[in-house]
Amino acid sequence: MVSRKLSAKEIEEQKKQQKLRNKLSRAARRSGNVKKKEGKVNKAKAKTKTPRSQKKMATVKKSRY
Repeated sequence: MVSRKLSAKEIEEQKKQQKLRNKLSRAARRSGNVKKKEGKVNKAKAKTKTPRSQKKMATVKKSRY
């Protein structure tokens, strides 16, 4: 599907919308009210590994008994 070319007016409107979204997200970040968008999952958070320190603690606990 080929997307049609946007008119200059539509491009300006999109720029305004983008600036507004940026402004709001920055303000939310400053105030501590960060709202994550639905459907976006950070890969790093999706597959977390147990830290090495926790693994070490488990082996130390196991070896003491």
